[in-house]
Amino acid sequence: MNTAQAASGPEAAASPEENLARLRRRQNRYLPKMMRLCAAAHPYYAPLMERLGLADDDFRTVEDLRKLPPLPKKEYARDPEAFRMDLKDVPDLTPEETTLADIVYTAGSTSKPAPFYDTVHDRFARVQLMGRAAAIAGVGPDDTVMNLFPLSSVPHQGFLSASWGAMASGAKLLAGITGRAYPDIPVHRRMDQAVQTAERQKATVLWGITTYVRRFVMRAQELGMDFSSVRLAMVMGEPCPPYMRQDIRSRLMSMGSKDPSTNNGYGLTETQGPAMECVELGGMHQPSPEQFFFEVVDRETGEPLPDGEPGMMLVSHLNRRGTVLLRYVGGDVVALSHETCPNCGRAEPRFLGTPRRADGFTKVKGTLINLGSLQDSLAAMMGRGIAEYQIVLTTEDPSDTLSPDVMLLKIACAPENRHRIGAEAKALVRNAAEITPRIEFLPADGFAEIAGGYKFKRVTDERERRLLGNE
Repeated sequence: MNTAQAASGPEAAASPEENLARLRRRQNRYLPKMMRLCAAAHPYYAPLMERLGLADDDFRTVEDLRKLPPLPKKEYARDPEAFRMDLKDVPDLTPEETTLADIVYTAGSTSKPAPFYDTVHDRFARVQLMGRAAAIAGVGPDDTVMNLFPLSSVPHQGFLSASWGAMASGAKLLAGITGRAYPDIPVHRRMDQAVQTAERQKATVLWGITTYVRRFVMRAQELGMDFSSVRLAMVMGEPCPPYMRQDIRSRLMSMGSKDPSTNNGYGLTETQGPAMECVELGGMHQPSPEQFFFEVVDRETGEPLPDGEPGMMLVSHLNRRGTVLLRYVGGDVVALSHETCPNCGRAEPRFLGTPRRADGFTKVKGTLINLGSLQDSLAAMMGRGIAEYQIVLTTEDPSDTLSPDVMLLKIACAPENRHRIGAEAKALVRNAAEITPRIEFLPADGFAEIAGGYKFKRVTDERERRLLGNE
C-alpha cells in the first residue's frame, strides 16, 4: 500500500464538521503569534491595524481575520517589500525566524517580478509541505524523481518544489536542468539530454509543468526510449484535463510503463507549494492546512460560501516570518471540501474540480503572466513605430488539442520597422514573462480584419477548448 492509501482509523470516518473543527484548533494555535508579529513588525499590517482600531488580541480565531479587508494581488505586487516582516528589533526570536534563506518570485504589477521572501523558518515549512505533497501522491524512498521544471532566469517555485519534495520524501533526485540558455554560464541542457538521463537512471516519477511533461514524454517516444520504470507523472502549473492525462498515459505505456498515473497539483507562489491529488481527479489535498487559512467567498459580496460552492479564494499566512499576506486575493475561483477523502482517508481540506483564473493574470507554459502589465509595456512601444498590436494566446499545433501554449503577438507597423520592432517586442516579453513570443506582422492598417467589425479585443485566448473536461 502506498503512502497515499495509508490513512485509516477514526479520521477516515470523521464528518466534515469534525474535520473542520479539528483543523481550526490547529490553525488557531498559530494565529496569536502571527498577529503579534504583524502588529509589531509588519510594514503594511501594523499601520492598517492601527487605522482600523485593531490590536493583535482582537484576533482569537482565524475567522477574526475577516475584520481585515481583502488584499488585492496588485497591492502586493505594487510594493512587495511592504509585505516583508521587519523582525530585526523583535525580541526572543530564533535565528531560524530572522535569517533570510530563499527568495522566489511571482508575477508583479510591472514587468519586474515580485519577490516572495522565505526565512529559514519558512524554508523548513516549505520542506515539510513538499514532503507531505509528495507523500499524498504516493512518492517515497523507492522512487527516483526527475525534476523537469526549468532552471529559470528568475527563481520560481516549481524547481524548488520538485527538489524539496523528492528530498523530503527520501527519493532519489534527478534534474533535467533545462530552460532558456544563459550564455555567460552555460549550465542548461537540451531536452534530449534530459530524456536520456531519465531513461539511464530509470526515473519513476516525472515532475514538472503539465505541457512540458507531455512534450518530454512525446520526445522520449520519438527517440524510442525505454520508460518502463516510469509510474507517475506529477504535473503542476496548468490544468491537466482527462484527455491530456490519457494522452500522457498511453504514450508512457507505449514505452513500457505499466499502468502509469498522472496526478495534477495546484498552488501559488504565495502558498509555498501545491495541493496534490492522491488519485487522478480525486481533489487536491492541502498538504499543510495548519499553515494557511483559506477562505472561499462570493466575488460580489465577500460573504463566505459553503463547501462545494466555487468562489474567490483568499489565503492568510498563519506561521510565516518572511513575506506575510493576510486575506490575500489569489486571483483564482476554487471550491473547497472538508469531507474525509473517500480515496485515501485523509481529513485535510481538498480543492475540488479545476481552479481557474478570475483576474487579469493567466498562465502560459506554466508561467503566471500579468497581461495588464504586458499590455502597458507594449503600448509604450506604440510611440516607437507600432500602429496597433494584439496578444493571442494559442497552441503550437492547432490540430493537436494537447499542444503546448504559445503567445502570438500580432503587430501592425510599417515594413521598414519590422526587424527592429520584432526584436524589441521579443525582448520585452522575455523580460516580463520569461517566454519568447511568436511575431506575426500586419500592414499598418491591418487590424480592421482582426477586429471583424466587433469591439477590438486587445487580448484573445484561443485555448478555451483545452479546459473542456476539466471538471
